[in-house]
Amino acid sequence: MISVSERRPAGAAAITFRMTSLAPRSASLLVVDVQQGFTELCLAELPVPGALAIIPQVNALLALPFARIDATQDWHPSDHCSFFGQRDNFYPPHCVIGTPGAEFVPGLHTNRFSTIWRKGYDRDFDAYAVTAQHPAFAAFLKASGIATVVVCGLATNICCFFAARDLKLAGFDVLMVEDASAGIDVPAAGLFQAKAKEEGCVLGIRYVSLKKVTAAFQVG
Repeated sequence: MISVSERRPAGAAAITFRMTSLAPRSASLLVVDVQQGFTELCLAELPVPGALAIIPQVNALLALPFARIDATQDWHPSDHCSFFGQRDNFYPPHCVIGTPGAEFVPGLHTNRFSTIWRKGYDRDFDAYAVTAQHPAFAAFLKASGIATVVVCGLATNICCFFAARDLKLAGFDVLMVEDASAGIDVPAAGLFQAKAKEEGCVLGIRYVSLKKVTAAFQVG
């Protein structure tokens, strides 16, 4: 395992589609920020409702035969620009380097990660998406033969969404696994679950279940 620090309008949720097969050699999994600071294990940080409940579903995805599995890890300095009292004043301090909140949730099968991509470590730059902190990420996946990226983690409408959006715009087929993700509305930052899903559906991000992803590996 390598660590890297460097509208469809309101009815969107009802969209249905035929799930095609997933080819292990060209499909990757992106596990976003499944860290203690986003769960009730660290109540003073930024707990996402239902965050711990997704761990079994994330582990089930980790057991599938993806060509590669990438994970992201929020890795903030204590004076990050997004924190209360700092420039943006959006969030309580969370996932601070060297603290328990920055660590992955116990029980997550991190041994399956191919690479860990740390992000948010620049004090004055709020990198929600791995693609913001690591602009070459999409090109790296393409060079690795990846055509489809399955996304899960925390939070569905923030770091998961922005990564999924950027990857879709880069030409990938992108699936967001809803029951292996959890979201939180942050009005101060203008980040809402319903809005993100609506925008995602317009872009062509497919919102699916663990069951559908599992079955897609078995088709054909």
